[in-house]
Amino acid sequence: MSLLLALVIALVTVSAGDAFAQPKLEVTELDAWLVRDPQMSSQFAVADQMGYFKAEGLKINPRWYIAGTDLPSMWGAGNIHLGTATATMVVPIAASGQAIYNIAPQSDIAGAQQIILGKRGQEIVRSPKDFEKIKIGMPKGASVTMAIQAMAKDTGVDFAKLQFVNLAPPDCVTALAKGDIDAMAGWAPWVFNAVKQAGGKFYFSGNKSAIPGKEGQVDWILVHAGVVASGKMLKENPNTLKAVLRALEKATDTINTNREATVKIVAREMKLDEALARDIMALNIYSMETNEKIVRGMGDFIDFLYSLDRIKQKFPPEQVLYTKLLEEVDPKLVRWKSKTEVK
Repeated sequence: MSLLLALVIALVTVSAGDAFAQPKLEVTELDAWLVRDPQMSSQFAVADQMGYFKAEGLKINPRWYIAGTDLPSMWGAGNIHLGTATATMVVPIAASGQAIYNIAPQSDIAGAQQIILGKRGQEIVRSPKDFEKIKIGMPKGASVTMAIQAMAKDTGVDFAKLQFVNLAPPDCVTALAKGDIDAMAGWAPWVFNAVKQAGGKFYFSGNKSAIPGKEGQVDWILVHAGVVASGKMLKENPNTLKAVLRALEKATDTINTNREATVKIVAREMKLDEALARDIMALNIYSMETNEKIVRGMGDFIDFLYSLDRIKQKFPPEQVLYTKLLEEVDPKLVRWKSKTEVK
C-alpha cells in the first residue's frame, strides 16, 4: 500500500468517526435520585456497576432513598433534576404546577401489584362474585385499588359491595395469617410474605389472572416506572440526558439477556437477599418502549388521584410525557410520540 493511499484511508476513517461521534455532553457528572427498589431503579444500578455510564463519558451519583411517595415534597425544593418515578409520584408534582417529564419508561411493574387470598378466602371465593363476601386488607387509596376496580368491571363484581380494611402491607400479612382478613391487596415483597407466612394463594395481579375461567394476561392496571427529568435539565442538558438513556438501554438489554448477573448487582445495590431480588425482578417487564399503554396508564392515574382528591385539577397525560430524546437515541423504542413542549 502506498503512503498516499494509507493517508487517504486514514483521513476517511477520521472523518467517518467525526460524523458518527455523539454531540458533546453539556455536563459529565449528575446526581440521580433513585428509589431503592428493583421495580424502579434496576437499570440505573446495572448501568452504574457495569460501566455503561462511564462508557458514555458520564459520572452518575446515585442518591438512593426509600419511599417513592417522598419525591413530590423533595422535588418542590428545586434540587432534583433526574430520577426514577411512577405516575403516582409524577402526577402530584405536575398537578402542583411544577415541570416534570417522563423521558423514557423502564419497567412495567403491574405484576407486582397483587391480590392474595388467605385460607378462609380460598374456601369462600369460588367465583368472582364471592369476592363481595370477604374482608380485604389494603392501605386506603393504594394504586392496587385500580386493579381491583378493573377486575370488578370485567367480571361483574359490584365494587361498591367490597369490604376493605385499612391496613399497611406488613399488618395485612399478620391479619391474613390470623384470619382477621380473608384477602390482602398489596405489592412485592409483602405479597410474597402473605403466600409463604400466611398460607396465601395468588388470585390476580395488575397483568395476570388466576381467577377460574379468567386465567391469563390482563390489563387491569397500567403502571410503569420511568426516567424523569426537570424542565431545567431538559432545556440545558439534552445531550447529557441522551447519554443517560443510551446507558440505560444497554442496561435494559443486559437485564433481559443476563438475568443472573444483574440479579447480583440489583440485590447488592438495593440491599436485598438475592432470592428476593430475583423473585421481584421476575414479576417486572423491563422495557424502554414508549407506547399507548404508557399514555393510558398515566391518564388512569390522573383520574384515580383526582377521584381521591389528591390532586385538585386534571391535566392531559401527554403533558408529562416527552419522547423526543428517546426517539433520537433509538427510534424503534418510540411507538407513540408526544408533542409536548418543555416549559
